[in-house]
Amino acid sequence: MAYGKLFALFLSFLGVAFSVSSSFCAQPSLESILIGYPSPALTELPNYLAIHKGLYAAEGLEVKFVRARSNILVAALVSGNLHYITSITTSIGGIIGGAPAKILAGVIRNNPDFLMAKAEIGSIRELKGRKLAVSGFGGASHQRMLIIIRNAGLDPQKDVNIISVGDAGLRLDQLRLGVIDATVLTAPNCFIAERAGFKSLGSSKDTLPLPAVGLVTLERNIKERPEQIKKVLRVVLKSMKYLRENREEAVRVAMGWLAIDRDLAERSYDVMLPNYSYDGMIPIEGLKASIDLIQSRSAGPPRKTFSPADMTDFSLLEEARRELAR
Repeated sequence: MAYGKLFALFLSFLGVAFSVSSSFCAQPSLESILIGYPSPALTELPNYLAIHKGLYAAEGLEVKFVRARSNILVAALVSGNLHYITSITTSIGGIIGGAPAKILAGVIRNNPDFLMAKAEIGSIRELKGRKLAVSGFGGASHQRMLIIIRNAGLDPQKDVNIISVGDAGLRLDQLRLGVIDATVLTAPNCFIAERAGFKSLGSSKDTLPLPAVGLVTLERNIKERPEQIKKVLRVVLKSMKYLRENREEAVRVAMGWLAIDRDLAERSYDVMLPNYSYDGMIPIEGLKASIDLIQSRSAGPPRKTFSPADMTDFSLLEEARRELAR
């Protein structure tokens, strides 16, 4: 994988990619870390909530949440310019491509996405010959699109035209303009699309639990910075517990961060709540399915067959859970 080229893109993207979620004036007593994520959504709310509530600072960490395109995140992690990234799907592709990284925990057990389409389209099979959009090939939205299309009996290679457009906001704009006929969206964008007159044709969540968001770092960090990693994991677990037990506060924070109204925030919170991973674990069958999907799209024969064990290291998560239980 051309990580050098991707990292050059990352450097050129810094001017617009950094989304300040907390003050990043590093204090001598706090350890500074950068966590990369692809786009604001309810799937990322636990991390943002942790920054907002000062949970990282309580663990002695000064954290900045960095927004960057998914194809850049792994390159920035490998180069050492990000300490952690949240995209599990992107990381799976990176690890298959040779990135020395591991998935440490899951934030989402199953991503409740919805295939939103023009109102005149009555079923998934009516998408035959139509133009569909995903964020990027091999990414989370592409995986889910393939599952939905195949389950309806269509061939994604022959029956539909899938194009790469970009993040959820861009895809929603393309849907409104009539450039595309359907796209996969998560909360709150699926509800924004519904308000605009589009409708859901189905969801991959009803077929297979596919993890999308978690915590990923380099293998060397697991050896060299285990205490820092446990701090981050404790914060993530605390934040998800707080989110589950404090609906009003979580809704209010989502409204401010995502610039949405109360109705959208409440509906998004309610659809996401059963899908967060409160113990940090992710469904192994879903992880295996994600690996198989990504490997099946690789050019040429795979250099090896990957399993969930090749992708994960939950040892520090288990330690963090034991420490919180004391």
